[in-house]
Amino acid sequence: MKSLGLGILLALVLGAVTTLYRFADLEAAGAARFAAALTALRLHDAGFNRDLLRLRHGDLTHYDTVNAAIRAIEADLRALAAAADELAPEVAVLRLLARHKRERLEAFKSDNALVRNSLAYVVHRQEELARRHPALTALGAALLRFLRHPDERRRREVTLQLSHLPTGGEFDSLSAHVRLILERLPRLEATLGELLNTPLGAVARRLADVHLATQTRLQRRADAFRLGLYLAALAFLGYLLVTLARLHRANRRLQAEMGRRLETERQLLQAQKMEALGTLASGIAHDFNNLLTGLQGYAVLAREQLEAGRSPTDALGRIEAIVARGRELAARLLQFARPGGGRCERFAPGAVVAEALDFVRSALPSRVRLRFDDRLPAERKVTGRPGEWQQVVINLVRNAADAVGGDGEITVSLTATAEGVLLEVTDDGEGIAPERLATIFEPFASGKPAGSGSGLGLAIVERIVHAHGGRIEVESRPGRTVFRIRFPWQVPLQR
Repeated sequence: MKSLGLGILLALVLGAVTTLYRFADLEAAGAARFAAALTALRLHDAGFNRDLLRLRHGDLTHYDTVNAAIRAIEADLRALAAAADELAPEVAVLRLLARHKRERLEAFKSDNALVRNSLAYVVHRQEELARRHPALTALGAALLRFLRHPDERRRREVTLQLSHLPTGGEFDSLSAHVRLILERLPRLEATLGELLNTPLGAVARRLADVHLATQTRLQRRADAFRLGLYLAALAFLGYLLVTLARLHRANRRLQAEMGRRLETERQLLQAQKMEALGTLASGIAHDFNNLLTGLQGYAVLAREQLEAGRSPTDALGRIEAIVARGRELAARLLQFARPGGGRCERFAPGAVVAEALDFVRSALPSRVRLRFDDRLPAERKVTGRPGEWQQVVINLVRNAADAVGGDGEITVSLTATAEGVLLEVTDDGEGIAPERLATIFEPFASGKPAGSGSGLGLAIVERIVHAHGGRIEVESRPGRTVFRIRFPWQVPLQR
């Protein structure tokens, strides 16, 4: 019981540690995903800023990479929000910064497109018109200085050069594009500076530094629970191995004990059979005495015939018949006493039961009347062991003789039924007490006085009947007790 309690306790500890480790591992995994999302966010923000500068300086002619960087940043923020927990306010700040960056990117795209288009137009028209008006060369130089450093002084230089251009026609269109560049380029630079200075990466880096301590703590706790889980699993495994070893030893002891009990039971059954055989000794001795008396008489007759000179053939033939009869009687006794009751065969129940009654009849008190009523056709046969059938009959008749108290009537009958053979043993004795009916087939449950029986007779009867596939019923009242045994015609023996 203590071992079972220890096993239950170890199983509960193992389950609890497993649950704790699972939750700790999930927390550590969530912290690792949060840290990975922060790292990815910083990398995507750095790539966004790099490609933005390439766009401004003309090294990049499309917005695909910056658009992809913005989408990646938004995906990183969704991953952060999913694993934020107590850092949710900081993640909300990052989301605001990313939204601001996306909005300012649209303004940058608009201004950058206008500036680039106007600049392309101005360069193209300047090449065509410079031969007709030398002032355009000075305008181009001033505009180039403004593009490199769009401050107020260089803006005034470009405006001064515009005033030297003639008016009308193509020069007005050129002047309009130059003024658009003068207006939009400073705003484009301001938007670019705002985008580059948006502290998205810096906030993510500070958040990563703060989160690192939490991640380390969660990982250490998960490692501790993992170690505890390993130790608990090893303890439970050790308990199982010890329990299995104990069960193996207990199983071996149980098998040995079962073997000893089976051997003891076999010896008890054989002892009971020999007890039944001993009860028949007086009748058997009487039969042998009769045979010996006949042998002695015919031997004397044979000697007298020899002395008279006559042939003793008839006397010797009688002696041979008596010897054969004695040999047959001895063979039947040996078959009955042999362990297992003989071999399984097909036999006529009437002859077997009649022979058993012949055995037991001479051992009954003189005032006990034994009657045999055989209603079976002679050709009907059953499968079984004749010796065991005889043992059933002898045990039941002996019990009936004890029940009638040395003066009464016992009737043994055989009847054919649809299922098989009905064997009935009826006596007019005192009957079986109702409180004993439920236990009469238990070993050693004898109702006889101490020392007058082993208490195994009815237990053996029940076992033999069950082995033959039959069933046994008992009906008892004062003055009448009936044992009804139903044997099937053909059923393999059960052991």
